[in-house]
Formats: sequence, structure tokens, C-alpha cells
Amino acid sequence: MIKKYRAGTFTEAFQRIKEELGPDAVILQQQELKHSKNPNEKVEVTVTLDDIAEMPPPPGSRDTDTGKLATYNSRGLKPIEWRNMDDERAIKLGGRPKNNDKLITCMEDILVEMKRLKEDFAATRNDFLEGIRVVRDRIPKEFNSITAKLSKNGLPAQTVQDLLAEVMLFCPANSRDELSIKEQMKKVLTNRISIAPRPRLRKGRPLVQMFIGPAGSGKSGIISKLAGRATVTGNPNVAIVTTDCYRMGALEQMEAFAAAADIGLERIYSPEEVPEVFEGLRDKSLVLVDTAGRSLGNKEHEEELNAFHNAIRPDEVHLVLPLNMRDTDMEKSAKVYTALKANRIIFTRQDETSEQGALLWLPLKFGIPLSYIGNGQGPDNIVSAEKEIIAEWMLR
Repeated sequence: MIKKYRAGTFTEAFQRIKEELGPDAVILQQQELKHSKNPNEKVEVTVTLDDIAEMPPPPGSRDTDTGKLATYNSRGLKPIEWRNMDDERAIKLGGRPKNNDKLITCMEDILVEMKRLKEDFAATRNDFLEGIRVVRDRIPKEFNSITAKLSKNGLPAQTVQDLLAEVMLFCPANSRDELSIKEQMKKVLTNRISIAPRPRLRKGRPLVQMFIGPAGSGKSGIISKLAGRATVTGNPNVAIVTTDCYRMGALEQMEAFAAAADIGLERIYSPEEVPEVFEGLRDKSLVLVDTAGRSLGNKEHEEELNAFHNAIRPDEVHLVLPLNMRDTDMEKSAKVYTALKANRIIFTRQDETSEQGALLWLPLKFGIPLSYIGNGQGPDNIVSAEKEIIAEWMLR
């Protein structure tokens, strides 16, 4: 409530304010009226009641009034008289009540509530780390071990629950030992893991495999391993094409490998050069195309990669991702590169992480099957994706 008082002097105005609003009134503004038409109104005072003020004191209670005006600090606020305030209101406003027992009780209640919130947070965090909202009271204890393994491997909670539900259907209550549960879970995982068909070479034109992915994912290493494996297994008609011609380190590495393995290497600097280069590769049975790792969300880079794809028209486009990548970054990369025509997934660095869950959930989420898995630094550390092998990794 804001109210204005006019009087002949400030003293008269203050007296009226105190009589009507009591000592809790707060002066907001005071000014002299130079052009007042009423000779009895020469000053004006604007006041309000303090935020914590009670109603004006009832009649008969002014015998305790000192007759002095209320004093205010530099911020225009009147100091709170905690002594004249009831305990409940004092505690609510952050003050100290007259009754210490009530203060102690209040503080104890606050500490109890803080302890409860801390315990709830710790319990939620543990649930997140152990399996993220897996409904344990509905899972028989015989499945605790397998649940822990799947959660530890980074599978989403909903996926874990779906897998357990299917396993329970095929595991009778009288035969739920740890070995039988593991074998049944392995079958369920095997049925859900998505594997790409094996590439088939053909006569007349080469099988063209293109490899895309973020910088540092291991594209060049995968190409070297696949080229080396092809020559070892009796396929000498292999060639490597690289569009990553601007990073000297990457180009030099690929040149060194091609020279050591006696494999042809072609460099393409622009999509316009593709027809001429591929015309010279018609006698090859397998052509592996390396591309530059690009920044996510860079439209210029995406357009360049699309232009190379449209010019080369590969039979297979393999998205290469490191398995030890964070799930959120992995999902973001997959979203970008699947829009760029990726139809296979290759995981690298399988040996460098204890979480194998992305081998299942990422292909399922984006509808793209697995083709190869890199599991070491050596030239032969690459395997064709096999359902049984992946299922075994997830149940370690």
C-alpha cells in the first residue's frame, strides 16, 4: 500500500502518518509543494507499509509508543525488531526467535530434511550407475548377475529390461541357473545384433567401398587393414583412392603403406577428377576410398563429402566410429553421417574400452548394420562382425 500525505509542514505530515499507519510506515519520498493552491498544503510525503509490517496497533496499545519516528538504514529499510515478533514469523524471515528451543527444533528439522535429500540423491545416482531405473523388485535374483553385466557394458536401461523380459520367457523357473541364463541371453543378443552381408566381388567392375567418419576415428587404419587382408587372401587387384589430400600427415601415411604393400594409390582433389581416375581402375576388383575427417555440423564439409559421394557412387559407405567414444558424441556423429548416405558401421578401438553396448544399440537405433570391428593396432587386428563374438563380448 502506497499513500501520500500533504500538510503545512513535514512535522505535521509525519504526525498524521504515525497516527494512521503506525511506526512501521516507510517514507518513500518527501518534497515541498511550490505551486500549491491550498495554503495548508506546502509539503507532500509518500509512504508505504514495510513488507513485514503488521496492521496498525489497535487502540490502547500506543502507551508503549516512544513518540519518536522510525529510523531507516541507507537502503530505506527499517531494522526488524525480532524481539517483538512471534517465533514462527521470525524463523520464516530468517531471524532468531525468542524461544531457543523452537530454533533448535527448526534447525534439526532442516538437517533431517537435508540428510534425506542427500540420501535420495545418492540412491538415485547408484541406480543410474548400476542400471538406470531397472526395476529390481520385478527381476528375480537369479538375473542380477546378467543384469549387472549388461548395464556395465553401457546398454540403455530400457534395452536391458527388454532383453531380460525375453530371456525370462524362455527360462523356466525350475532351470534358472547362471549358465542357462547366460546361454539364453547370448541367443537373444545374437538375434538382435545387426550384421551387414559379406561383400561380394564381381566381374566387370570393382566393388567400391567408401569410408567416412569424424577425424581420428581410424578410417585410414581400417583401409590399410582391409587392403592388407585382401592381398594376403589372394586378391592382388586392390586399389586405394584418397580424397584426403590436404592433410600432409594422412597422405604421407597412406603413401607409405601403399608403397610397402605394393598397392596402387590414387589421389583425387575434387569431384570433377573422379570419372577419369575411376576409368583407370576398371580392371580392379576392390577399390577402397578414404575421405577426410570433417567437423560435425560444418555445412561446407558436408556438401563436399556429398559431392564426392555422388561422383564416386560407391557400393558401400562405411561409417567409422571409435567404440571408446562417448555415447552422446557417438550418437551425434551417427546422426550426421547417416544423413550422408552411410549404410554400414565399423567400430574401431574395441580393445580399448570395457563398454561394448554400442555394438548393439547404435545399429538398432539408426537401422545400419555392422560390417567390421577393429580390435588392435596390428595390421591383422580387424574382424568381420560376427553375432556370436559380439554377444560374448557383452556378457564378459
